[in-house]
Amino acid sequence: MGITSTLSIAAQAMKAQQLAIQTTGHNLANVATQGFSRQRVDLASAVPSFEGGVILGQGVEVAAVQRMVDRFTEAELLSLHGTVGFSDAQNQALASIQEIFPTSGGIEAALSAFFGALSDLANNPAGLTERVSVIGKAGALGASLAQSRQSLTSVQQNLDEELRSSVERVNLLAEQIAALNTQISATETGGETANDFRDQRQTLLQELTSLTGATVRENFDGQVNVIAGGLMLVGGARVASLQSDTLNAAGLHTITYQTPDGLSFDATAQFTVGKMGSILNMRDVKTQDLIDRLDQFAKTLIDEFNAQHALGFDLTGAAGGDFFASLATTAGAAANVRVDAAISADPRLIAAAAAVNTVPGDNRNAQALVGLQTTNFAALGGLTLQDNLLGLIGDVGAQTQTAQTRLDFHQALLAQTQARRESVSGVNIDEEMTKLIQFQRAFQASAMLVRTADDLYQSLLDMVR
Repeated sequence: MGITSTLSIAAQAMKAQQLAIQTTGHNLANVATQGFSRQRVDLASAVPSFEGGVILGQGVEVAAVQRMVDRFTEAELLSLHGTVGFSDAQNQALASIQEIFPTSGGIEAALSAFFGALSDLANNPAGLTERVSVIGKAGALGASLAQSRQSLTSVQQNLDEELRSSVERVNLLAEQIAALNTQISATETGGETANDFRDQRQTLLQELTSLTGATVRENFDGQVNVIAGGLMLVGGARVASLQSDTLNAAGLHTITYQTPDGLSFDATAQFTVGKMGSILNMRDVKTQDLIDRLDQFAKTLIDEFNAQHALGFDLTGAAGGDFFASLATTAGAAANVRVDAAISADPRLIAAAAAVNTVPGDNRNAQALVGLQTTNFAALGGLTLQDNLLGLIGDVGAQTQTAQTRLDFHQALLAQTQARRESVSGVNIDEEMTKLIQFQRAFQASAMLVRTADDLYQSLLDMVR
């Protein structure tokens, strides 16, 4: 082994340590970069040579620059992001709905005030003041129902807009992931590492799975396939797209899936998990169910109250007509609870008496109207008006509490898994600084070896002179 071999070993060592220092610097520079995985230079002894009957070492070489990740943890994070995405969207929507149905006040208070005014009328069936109060409380009840229904409709519209935004984001993420697939495949096929590209792709995949609950499968060439609801969003370098331009019968947007080849079909029912699945469930099922229940409550109130009111007689001696403006259908009833125009104009037309010959002191029909508050109705599942309303409010509260509990649990799991990932992939500043000193010393030692070889050359030259 000659001086030239010594120089070669020193040069290789300096190059290896310089690469190690560069990698350490890269780690330190990205200590706060979201989704970054620390990298490690794997140094290996170079293949030895056989000279003069002796096997001699040839120094060090860089075997690889590895991305430090736990693939199981990375896959678990993708799954948990989808779960948390669903729970978070559901919790936010239910929190907005709960504000519409407070535990005190709101529709329930307006209903109690309406029947309280009727009770006052029963105590003084000839009083005009009491009759005006009944009309006013009925109007307040109608306004409260209309406001609550409108608020629920607004929740649906907000969810609908959020769905459209999510669809646009999914398309952008899918395109970026497909582009990174191409870069990763080309880089690794060429024998290089694509560590940073893989980190970028993993971050995008986490966001995409949060939106869609998609599953991810990696191919032998390093590219991934992303499948959501049985539909391939990304297949290597090929990308499908989602559209939200079509409206359903309720005037809300649907999801149209378009394949990379241009074929398209309605895929709304395919999205049941992730944030988008939660949005669709809250928009089309949960919120719509509350709207339908509110409409059924309002329609039952109108029909039953009008039926009883028609059995009585007003202060003019005429048979009672409709107290509320009648409705032909249940849909939209909560937005249209209004006192009949004739009664609003003339409070004397409220039919408080049970017989024409007992006007004005008869209060039996007014008492019957008050009794509707405690009457069970088949249209409301055998419940009273108040119990039905309290059941609706209670269901909202229970669902909100359950959603919050579920979200807290899933977020805790995500935090634990994220911490486990950081223990493997996160950058530890103290550890990196220790490595930096080690690599620096190794580089300095290699440089000293170069100087030593140079001195040997100089000694040989001096001997020749």
